[in-house]
Amino acid sequence: MTSLSFSPLNSKAAFYAFIYLVLIVLIPHGGHFGDMQCWKDWASFSFKNGLGDIYSSGTDYPPLYHYILTFFAYLKGNEDLIRNNIYELKYITLLFEFASVFLLFKFINKEQRPFFFVFIMLNPGFLYNNIIWGQVDGIVGFLLMACVLSLISRKNTLGLLLYVLALNFKVQSIIYFPLVLFILVHNIADFNGIKRIALSVLAIAVLQVLIIMPFILTGSTNKLMDVIVNSVDKYPQVSMNAYNWWFWVFEEHPISILDNGTWLNVTYKTWGLLIFFLSSVAALLPLFLTCLANIFSNNKLAIKRIDLVFASAALVTILFFFCNTQMHERYSHYALIFLAGYFAVTNNYLPFLLACFAYFLNMEAVLRILNFPNYDILFFNPEFIAILYLILIFVLYYIIYKRSELLLNIKQLLDSLLLKNKKAV
Repeated sequence: MTSLSFSPLNSKAAFYAFIYLVLIVLIPHGGHFGDMQCWKDWASFSFKNGLGDIYSSGTDYPPLYHYILTFFAYLKGNEDLIRNNIYELKYITLLFEFASVFLLFKFINKEQRPFFFVFIMLNPGFLYNNIIWGQVDGIVGFLLMACVLSLISRKNTLGLLLYVLALNFKVQSIIYFPLVLFILVHNIADFNGIKRIALSVLAIAVLQVLIIMPFILTGSTNKLMDVIVNSVDKYPQVSMNAYNWWFWVFEEHPISILDNGTWLNVTYKTWGLLIFFLSSVAALLPLFLTCLANIFSNNKLAIKRIDLVFASAALVTILFFFCNTQMHERYSHYALIFLAGYFAVTNNYLPFLLACFAYFLNMEAVLRILNFPNYDILFFNPEFIAILYLILIFVLYYIIYKRSELLLNIKQLLDSLLLKNKKAV
């Protein structure tokens, strides 16, 4: 008779599998009514009519999550099972959330990985989006983190393909385009031939065509494009329950105020976009200069300032949520995985905890699924939660500029430009 042996690898795998199974057992079957109802309706529609016709269902989501909904629907096999077991979609998102944390293990000592995993994965703020609310931002978080890590490692084509997947999952992923572009600037030495550039562009084009192929075959690409274009201004309120700075501006709830109202003849929406643009430029400037300096050194090493990348990504996410109109309470979620990455690299967990705390309070203040006895206390006050987010913004700016070596990068750029001019003369 052969005996079972348990290596350290097997025991750790069993540990993570055990946590996954426990969470599956504890996952509530409910969630946000509107979102869960959408999953039911869209999965049932694709089961009856096929994925290619999903944009006749009234869906307002990009195509990629519909692949998961269709896969889930066909696993269940009939509409009753789809609707009665829609909460099981949380199991799929949970796998991606686990994978997001596993991606960060490369920065953590093997002995510390289980503790890091528990600290991140079992944090109520990190869990809330999927397990309590029933949303799928954890999947996008995985794609974005995998994209950034691939680009940092100079696996440029893979990183770009992952970014295409993220864009096809949630349109909000567009806010990370400057970050992706700056890391590609750092890696510009990799694109030293037309063949490499052409192969990357071809791979991106092929992936995009494959994603939308079902809709091409059914002639519904125009409906898909309508969804993408109309995702902006679908909810033209000042705030869709994102507890941000707009709650300091108006005495009444900003959800009751349209963002086409004006101050100094400029709409609230434009003010929000302007503030976001200026603040995000300031947030990304140190990273941009760090990446730009690499052009003149012409090296092919991986980017060194991984902490700066993670902190910048998190800050841009929070600024997008905090400054703009039309923001939902969930739109700061992606900052959590990047702050987990910052913790993994620097061992500083405080920004992650602060973000999770603010996020949890905002989400629970809206959903109220935990049935706390009193939601009128300070912790659930929108203005107070907005203060927490503002503190987080200041903390991240401090982190970015304290260790950015901004002046050194500017000097390096100027020296390189002067050297080139002398050679030209």
